[in-house]
Amino acid sequence: MPTSAFRKIPPPVLILPVIALLLSAFMTWANAAVGAPFAALWARNFATCLVMLPLILLGIAQLEKLVALVAPDLSPLWGKVVVSLLSSLAIESLLALVISLINSPWDATLPLYWWKAFSRSLPIGLLIGFFMGFYMKPKLDAMRRARQS
Repeated sequence: MPTSAFRKIPPPVLILPVIALLLSAFMTWANAAVGAPFAALWARNFATCLVMLPLILLGIAQLEKLVALVAPDLSPLWGKVVVSLLSSLAIESLLALVISLINSPWDATLPLYWWKAFSRSLPIGLLIGFFMGFYMKPKLDAMRRARQS
């Protein structure tokens, strides 16, 4: 049975822009001033997320190794839960910081900008973290193993 050209595109190429779209939209919504041009702010934040996400995701594999080292007796299910939660918090924290640095004046209000971006995008970030940990990562690992063999 022939495989469509769309199915041959690696999932990270499709998933990363969707994640960047969702997170940047929520963070822009959290920090956009009333009357500010939302589309321009969102486009800048989206581009920032597209650049930062691959760099952040590289660290998630290291996070998984760290959790396995610190808690070797953790069951595989709870290991995935812990890694998904920590990954979500790491992604949200770093993206919120970068987007807040771009959107806010660098003064005493910066922590408020960060908190608004972090707290309002955290629910979607948690969903993304669990989706990546329980669905995408096993699929990507299986694809990597198939390529290596």
